[in-house]
Amino acid sequence: MKTFMSEKTEIAKCVNCIKRTSVFSMLSDEELKIIDDHRTEVVYKKGELLHKYGTQSSHVISFNYGMAKMYIDSNNGRNQIIKIIKPQEFIVSPGLFIDNRHHFSIKALCESIACLIDADIFKQIMKNNSQFAFEYIKQINKNLLQITEKMHNLVRKHNTGKLAETLLYLEQEVYMSNPFTLNMSSTDIAELSSVEKGPVMRILSDFHKEGIIDYNKKYIKILNRPLLENISENG
Repeated sequence: MKTFMSEKTEIAKCVNCIKRTSVFSMLSDEELKIIDDHRTEVVYKKGELLHKYGTQSSHVISFNYGMAKMYIDSNNGRNQIIKIIKPQEFIVSPGLFIDNRHHFSIKALCESIACLIDADIFKQIMKNNSQFAFEYIKQINKNLLQITEKMHNLVRKHNTGKLAETLLYLEQEVYMSNPFTLNMSSTDIAELSSVEKGPVMRILSDFHKEGIIDYNKKYIKILNRPLLENISENG
């Protein structure tokens, strides 16, 4: 981990930054100046941890560039990816208000840039700005609903349905493109789908043979979306 100093991609001051997350629109210029004085801009290499489960929650994260995975660590080596983090997302560990610990890990999927904001400053601004606090609570509730729905789907679906849902999620919410080039490994796809790697590879091969997708290790194109959606819903 290192402070990012490149003039080419350096994040602007908070008050003028076009990469800042939407919750910051509730802040005054004075409050943005306070955040700007208590943030550290960091670049992460692919595979580098932004934070690890169980460590102290001393900062909140404004994610500005790249892509990262949020996941729950497992003792058996099979982690569960909760979501993929994209630019302009705001990340606050729920433990910040309970035990001051991280309850999930975040790892960069490619070179990424984030601003780490002092957690005490974040709490102070929340106490003094009800609109900002309300917007933050809305985002937390939205994330909770998404995670709850994901966990429900993982329980009720078979492996083909889980993987179909993951492919639609990657196309519609992560890459927002069809086709899309993967910067995720097959293990990442397996952990995002809650399916072991072996079955994931077999199902992807079957989808390819059946003309549902075009696929190689770094490229996916959805060819038959209605069928894939049907598999996701009923598989």
